[in-house]
Amino acid sequence: MEALFEIIFGRIITQYLGLNVRYYFLKIFDKNLKKQDIVTSSKSLEQGFYNSFIGLIVFCLLLIVIAYMFYKLDLL
Repeated sequence: MEALFEIIFGRIITQYLGLNVRYYFLKIFDKNLKKQDIVTSSKSLEQGFYNSFIGLIVFCLLLIVIAYMFYKLDLL
């Protein structure tokens, strides 16, 4: 069960969110940037850390926003 949680939370959620948020944020400043450029540069440990860190922050913010919406709609 712990391994499944690690796979879902550690890899899919944080890496997917982190990679996409970094891509769209960097796309604002560099119009010629391709997603493949971020993926190939994310092979290093440093880039993977950035993806995970940003993905974790975005995931936490999404949970807070969803909880706030439930609270405002009196569903909690």
